[in-house]
Amino acid sequence: MTLATVSVFAKGDWRGKVVDEKGEPVAYANVAVLSKADSTVVCGTVTEEDGTFNIMTEEKDGIMMVAMLGYRTVYVVPVDGAVITLVEDSSALAGAVATAVMPKTKLTGEGLQTNVRGSVLENVGTANDVLARTPGLINGQNGLEVIGKGAPLVYINGRKVTDAGELVRLQSNEIQSVEVITNPGAQYDATVRAVVRIKTIRRQGDGFGFTLTASDAQSLRRADYNDPSANLNVNYRTGGVDIFAGVNYSKSHFLQISDAEKETTVSPVYLDQAALEGTGMSRSLGGNAGVNWQIADNHFMGGKVEWGRQLSLTDRTVINDKVSRDGVLVDDITTVTEDFIGDIAPYNVGTNVYYNGMVGEKLNIDFNADYYTNASTALSLADETSAMTHDAKVSTGTDNRNRMYAAKLVFSYPVWMGQLQVGTEETFSRRSDNYTLTGIPVPASSASVKEDNYAGFASYGMYLPKVGQLSAGVRYEYVRYIYEDALAPQNNIERLYGNWFPTLSYANAFGPVQLLLNYSAKTLRPNFSLLSSAVRYNTRYLWQSGNSALQPQIMHDVSMTALWKFLTLGASYDRINNAIVTWSTPYNDEGVLLVHPRNLEEPFRMMTVFVNLTPTFGPLTLNYTFVARPQWLTINAPDAAEPSGFRKTTFNDKPLYVAQMFNTLRLKGGWQLELGGEVYSRGYTQNIYLTNVYFNLTAAVQKTLLKDGSLVLRLEGSDLAGMAHNDVTTDFGNYLVRQTNLMDTQRIKFSVRYSFNTAQSKYKGTGAGKDSKNRM
Repeated sequence: MTLATVSVFAKGDWRGKVVDEKGEPVAYANVAVLSKADSTVVCGTVTEEDGTFNIMTEEKDGIMMVAMLGYRTVYVVPVDGAVITLVEDSSALAGAVATAVMPKTKLTGEGLQTNVRGSVLENVGTANDVLARTPGLINGQNGLEVIGKGAPLVYINGRKVTDAGELVRLQSNEIQSVEVITNPGAQYDATVRAVVRIKTIRRQGDGFGFTLTASDAQSLRRADYNDPSANLNVNYRTGGVDIFAGVNYSKSHFLQISDAEKETTVSPVYLDQAALEGTGMSRSLGGNAGVNWQIADNHFMGGKVEWGRQLSLTDRTVINDKVSRDGVLVDDITTVTEDFIGDIAPYNVGTNVYYNGMVGEKLNIDFNADYYTNASTALSLADETSAMTHDAKVSTGTDNRNRMYAAKLVFSYPVWMGQLQVGTEETFSRRSDNYTLTGIPVPASSASVKEDNYAGFASYGMYLPKVGQLSAGVRYEYVRYIYEDALAPQNNIERLYGNWFPTLSYANAFGPVQLLLNYSAKTLRPNFSLLSSAVRYNTRYLWQSGNSALQPQIMHDVSMTALWKFLTLGASYDRINNAIVTWSTPYNDEGVLLVHPRNLEEPFRMMTVFVNLTPTFGPLTLNYTFVARPQWLTINAPDAAEPSGFRKTTFNDKPLYVAQMFNTLRLKGGWQLELGGEVYSRGYTQNIYLTNVYFNLTAAVQKTLLKDGSLVLRLEGSDLAGMAHNDVTTDFGNYLVRQTNLMDTQRIKFSVRYSFNTAQSKYKGTGAGKDSKNRM
């Protein structure tokens, strides 16, 4: 190791610039401070697009390392304001064995920020693959989730992602950084518990570019289940105008094979032993188009429209029920149900217009207006054949339509030692829900929902030397909710809510350890479909409905995150009042059970602890996450035998444990090999007990071609061990369900991506009314 100069690294800021041999700035180079004692990494950053960087460190005597793929690594004794020149490494460019660079993660005032550019995450595939390997995130069984917080809202360059396919279309080598916000501030809707902000690499220059991606997934369980997909994104930039558009198509099959036992715990005792097989296929088409206009320096405006439509649907379910009453067989019935698209194929359309700019040199204005609508009609035909009672034909029809209007205005201004932010957000939602039923004596419904949400918020954040970064915010939401059923006016309801939602956070560095402490109060409002009192027919012995009396749940969360070198440790504690759970009650004395949501009388408490490790050994990077989730839950179930009329059921003694392990090996010639796995233990999640160990074994081989890496071939497999399924036991107090499940999770997928002169969209719209849009 050769040092360019001899000097002492002074405590405080160290600034510099990284350039190549031609004097051009080198963006996204890794810059790290190493301890002279043992060469461990003390802190690090990446260079900005102009090659500059700024490191704050407590290290008084250190060595600076600057590394970038394609260049020789440089070690210098730092001098403030120095210009560091990187020399091209011809052996690396010729395809030598690549040395993996661990992604740099740091704590911000809101969460964890991980730099992707120049790290092993740069070539793992899609944005989904990056997020699954980002500290603080885990690939849950129901999709991506922030550990301890649930599914996040995802933003790309400040614009909310409304199409999950966008995270498949966005490639990892287009991402600069990912920020996982574990304590969203007052500017976010009170229902938002976690946010992921993706920042892409800004491309320079004008012109036309496109990215074309095509893939084909083949089921290993059903030879006839083959699912192709394709998407095309185009972009044209000239001057200050950026025009973009995209179109995507997908086909997907689904399969479920289950055995279930449903047993009542009150007299008379009904036992329903059911065997289920469900199969189906759907095709969908979607697209988007928009424009961004940079009017002048620091002044942007634009608009975007997104749309999607379901082209076709085939859905067939066969259920055989053997029903006994107090040990005596009373029915043996087979139900064949087929679902069809009705007169209106399911569709959705969303629009956004925005303005973002500066007034003077300090006041920032961010305005968004949104409109969103969706509609669907469906017809379901059930043919029941009984060997012991009677046959029946049952048909149901649904017609659901939603509209939403929303606007959000945010002002930001520097005050004293920090930044003050104030704003307002208004959301107006309308829903109609018509349900018809023939063949059995269950009432139809014709319901409408009106919900108006008015919100105001303010937050302030500042950095105090020797103290740390402090921020606090508060949001007030006033909600008016009206539910009306023209066919059952006794179910009509009107509610008014007025709630304050505070947030607090503190962040600081204590030597090599970075620490973040958070508190927040949030809410979860039920989906509109959960508020409908209409009874939905599943089978002769299982019906379902919403609950118009359902209340929003209120959550109080305290969390801590600590970061040291390649280790991230997190812990959170949640207390949830009016927690919403799925429940069941007898509908009549013929064994029919009604499944519906309800609020819990007692608080639901939960703790989540996780550790993430990302060490690097030469070309091999490990990314391991381990999670423990204990909970404290008690539910009161009606029981006439108890003096109080209720029986307490607890779900406390079996925590859920999760492990997620990814191994990435980068080789010469653009090859990358991956092997990973996700494991879920037996344990409780609310009132559901997972009775088996879930294991999803994944593997991938990727090859990057062409000089600029614009062609990528990828072969990947999921559930290669055939163990990615959950068997469950659900305790509804007076009703137990034991069920095994087998899904179409064993798959092999091949994908091809080609990019030509790509340029990322400069769209800066952030959207409004996000919670209502999701609930629709």
